[in-house]
Amino acid sequence: MDRLRAIEYLIRVVETGSFSSAARSFDVSPPAVTKLIAALEAELGTPLLRRDSRNITLTPDGEEFFPVCVDALASLRAAEARLSVNRARVSGKLTVGVARAVGHRLMPFLADFLALHPDITIDFRAVQTPKEPAAAMVDILVYIGWLEDSDMVAKRIARTRFLTCAAPAYWRTHGRPNDPDELAGHPCLCFRTPWGVVLDLWKYQRDAEVRNVAVTSRMLSEDRAWTLDAALRGAGVVRVADLSAQPYIEQGLLEPVLTEWQALEAPNIYVMYRRTSRTSARVRAFVDFVTGVFATLEASGPQAGGSASGQGSTPAWFRTHWVGPLTRRPHS
Repeated sequence: MDRLRAIEYLIRVVETGSFSSAARSFDVSPPAVTKLIAALEAELGTPLLRRDSRNITLTPDGEEFFPVCVDALASLRAAEARLSVNRARVSGKLTVGVARAVGHRLMPFLADFLALHPDITIDFRAVQTPKEPAAAMVDILVYIGWLEDSDMVAKRIARTRFLTCAAPAYWRTHGRPNDPDELAGHPCLCFRTPWGVVLDLWKYQRDAEVRNVAVTSRMLSEDRAWTLDAALRGAGVVRVADLSAQPYIEQGLLEPVLTEWQALEAPNIYVMYRRTSRTSARVRAFVDFVTGVFATLEASGPQAGGSASGQGSTPAWFRTHWVGPLTRRPHS
């Protein structure tokens, strides 16, 4: 039995919520996925998945085994990326555009990359979207969001999850919501996209139940770091990607609520590069490096191993190029 492939199948089934979706992502048949996971369960001597007509969930043994699989696979991928980087000595200048929302998580790892490649120099630029003029000046773009038509190759390197958070002192003063609808009574710190969409409609799902909450935006900003800083100081409630929130949650500076609900419409993180650059050794080296970094961060995040059902899909408001508050968009 190919144990590694079985673990990859298991992770993808849990992520997608179905054997058929997992099979499509690996370009194999659903019976092939089912058979290999069954062989893994037989070898372990315990069922890992509970199957019924509507859902696929982890058994208690699966809940214990799954996070170990995620961590092990992430470590293996990171090691493979490091070996791949080491195979070729790269040199020259690399211009990298990085969205501010993800740059602060990438930079702590940069010294390792530079140590591996002493002959390379990197020019970092703050670039938020592939459509802005500054994107035309970069070799590589690390982007958080949803994809549109582009002349760049895009590789998804992480799937984010939204967490609803506030400072512990804020919750002590204002009370913790037990239901998404209660957020309407809290001051919220909302993000405005670079093209003018105000994200003031927060969507949640628990099993088959979906809630659309029109929140009161007491602060609005295009800079996620500003809204996060305001939340840390007790100004209100923020909806933030898990990769950004993780350090503050670990330090006890932010507290997530409504964790039994899945906050919808969280974006993916992509590394993008020009088709003409795919043979460049320095581009390949940086793509491998950033892929390994975010695989590790995603696997160790506050909801690592949790369901990612419904995450990463392109929201309707993005597809229709809506501009303005989402609460004013018809049929949001």
